[in-house]
Amino acid sequence: MNLVECPAWASWGYAPTDGGVRMAGETVKCEAICLDVRPWSRTSHVVAWLTPHGRIVTLVKGAVRPKSAFLGQYDLNYTCELVYYARSRGDLHALRECAPICLRAELRGDYRALALAGHFRRLAADFAPAGPDCVAWQAALADALDRLCLRRLSSAEAVGELLRFELAVLALMGLRPELEAESGAFALRGERRMPVDPAVAAYLRDPTRPVENVRIPLDAARAIGVFYQFHLDCASDVRRTVLGMICKKQEKQGDR
Repeated sequence: MNLVECPAWASWGYAPTDGGVRMAGETVKCEAICLDVRPWSRTSHVVAWLTPHGRIVTLVKGAVRPKSAFLGQYDLNYTCELVYYARSRGDLHALRECAPICLRAELRGDYRALALAGHFRRLAADFAPAGPDCVAWQAALADALDRLCLRRLSSAEAVGELLRFELAVLALMGLRPELEAESGAFALRGERRMPVDPAVAAYLRDPTRPVENVRIPLDAARAIGVFYQFHLDCASDVRRTVLGMICKKQEKQGDR
């Protein structure tokens, strides 16, 4: 079945980018990060990956059968070593072998980290290009996911990680915003400016530095959200939900 005809893939909202890179019938071996897993049938999955040469989608036949060799070998946020048969442009690639390299199991114990990981994967799925440039995207996503595994995040730290990856994505796309801390302005395009607090502009220059007041990273996140909408026409609903989740229970528990 062609991807255009595949409802399980079309409903995801993004398409693979590796269709023209590999010859049909070629066996490909690479490391990949699992972006999404969807059912294809009662026993099979369609799995999206970020590889060094672009986003791909593979069909995993019999993935959930009791004796399947693929049981426990892949899941969201895993980095895996894949062997797949490349098919013609627009087709599902056939996954033949899969072995996990990095499971990142720590994410499952922190709802903030898990919410951020889903947001990061979606950004990579939406914007990562095909070809050799995707190597840097894969490295950026892997580094961001690994950082989320290091410790439980406070609200301020979680917003800082969100900004750090979003700014990295903009840099990879050649769109990193111009920040004018002295004038308290946030450059959008040309002469257009959005006023921001100097403390917010300073934080955007280095979102890794610790802050006591969570409102500073939140205001910085709102500024970057405007930038994403202005330049990339991104829907803000999902991002707003992620921000709400990572800041949840802040006032009740005194979490900063």
